[in-house]
Amino acid sequence: MVGSLGMDATTARIPVQMRNPLDFLVDGLRVLVWQGYENGPFGVTFTWTEHEHSCGWLNHITLDGGHSYRRFDNYLVAEEGSKNMRAEFFEDDPEKLNRLQRIWIAYQRKLGETVLSV
Repeated sequence: MVGSLGMDATTARIPVQMRNPLDFLVDGLRVLVWQGYENGPFGVTFTWTEHEHSCGWLNHITLDGGHSYRRFDNYLVAEEGSKNMRAEFFEDDPEKLNRLQRIWIAYQRKLGETVLSV
């Protein structure tokens, strides 16, 4: 859910389950996944490394089942178990989108779900 929290219109408030994230490898690179949902769309946050020598993490969220991904760089975990994220833009880099699709498929398999093509 994207909306204003008084900071600006690009802040997204996504409640998350307060548990350890799923942690697995995709293409030999580490991925952390948090699930979130409110009364609106189901959201999944991916924190992942772009390549084996990455010094930092990339952060993306999908609210539409992996059809689009929005990048964010910072967030605050609030007391009530939510992340307040400043979403930057919808990802349009073809290489990153391909990787995110592979991450989405691996995530579905990790949960034992039927893998649906997006």
